Amino acid sequence: MVFKSDSNPAVSNADENSVMILAAAAKVSPVGELNDANREALCKTATVVHVQRNDQIKPENSHRWLMYLVEGSVHLYSGKEEIGVINAGTPEALKPLFLDKGAHQSARTNTVARIVKFGREQLSILLKEQQKNAINVMDVQVGELDNLVFDDIVAAMETNKITLASSAEGAEKILASYRTVAGIPELAEVIQSDPGLAVHIVRAANKVDSSNNDSTSSIRGAITRLGVTETQRTLIDLLQNNTMVPASAVIEKRLRRFLQRTRLSAAIVQVLSTKVPDLKPEVATMVALASDVGELLILTHANRHADRFTDEQQLVDVIKNLRVIVSAWLMSHWDFPEEFIDACNVARDWYRNHNGEITYTDLVTAALLIIQSEMPEPMHSSIPSANNLLLARRLQQAGIDLTAPDEIVKAATGRLLTLQELLKAA
Repeated sequence: MVFKSDSNPAVSNADENSVMILAAAAKVSPVGELNDANREALCKTATVVHVQRNDQIKPENSHRWLMYLVEGSVHLYSGKEEIGVINAGTPEALKPLFLDKGAHQSARTNTVARIVKFGREQLSILLKEQQKNAINVMDVQVGELDNLVFDDIVAAMETNKITLASSAEGAEKILASYRTVAGIPELAEVIQSDPGLAVHIVRAANKVDSSNNDSTSSIRGAITRLGVTETQRTLIDLLQNNTMVPASAVIEKRLRRFLQRTRLSAAIVQVLSTKVPDLKPEVATMVALASDVGELLILTHANRHADRFTDEQQLVDVIKNLRVIVSAWLMSHWDFPEEFIDACNVARDWYRNHNGEITYTDLVTAALLIIQSEMPEPMHSSIPSANNLLLARRLQQAGIDLTAPDEIVKAATGRLLTLQELLKAA
């Protein structure tokens, strides 16, 4: 690596460099996950690298440093072939250079650039200690649109009028196919194609005998408890009276995205659960279907105010602010087992400490990480790469490699294709 580095901490943290390092630390991932005190400690050992024209940057020491472009631009190379450009101030610059070693082997600038280097091992230690001492406190800054949707949901909760809507297209397919399936496993697969319907069916089953302390946690269990005929009757009633027709293109797009992500997440979790002997695939599937159920509720109520959500980013921000709170609240309000509530609260806590056995929540987190890596959200996402996450290391010990998800996605996609065939059977 041939460039000038202000490697003396006394120099690198003085004046301009100090300001640059602190500003970068607050923005880049995963450094920005540190609290103020830990971030300040990491910045004391950080350095600023001044890259001159045509200087070459190579990943030899990437195991020691996380490097971020903070000024200028760099061209990425695989061998002698240029494969991309990163500009400071863009979402790509918030991720470390050379984190994915297979993507590019070197970088250089045609003008000048600056790179901030943070110690990888120190960051790992600080994150680990922070996770150990973490207290589950949710601090959300909400705006007018958040309050508009949230007030609607609160009113529905208070009057017991909460419903989880099905898409009109999905309802039509299920109503056309449910009578043609051969048995309970196939009927369960059809119901699981609709997250809202699946949650309603499990809830209905758990209300059958209120004196029974054993809650069912799967669609198969719910069908067994209700009986096939009653399940079909409940299904018909819900789908005929509880569908949502999106009032705008914005809401239609986000509803479609939610359904695609949730179905794929459930399929991935079902695949992953086969590698964890203590977890049941049918329960894992249901936990995944319910973990973001608050998003469906938010979309349902936002649809009533579609004229206020003309910009997609507005709706994305409301979902991000309210999804965890509403999901966990609904699961608790409807007396779902603890593993469902835990998944709602914790699955998106990417940097959490991980001790003990792998849980259903861990598998949901893994599924979301895989989906983001393979089919990234087109708008800016807060979901990080699986690299350097404590959970990813723990899952790897169980034979689940989140950095090589191809086979997992292939198996999950196969399950979804089987489901599509069931829905087409009619």
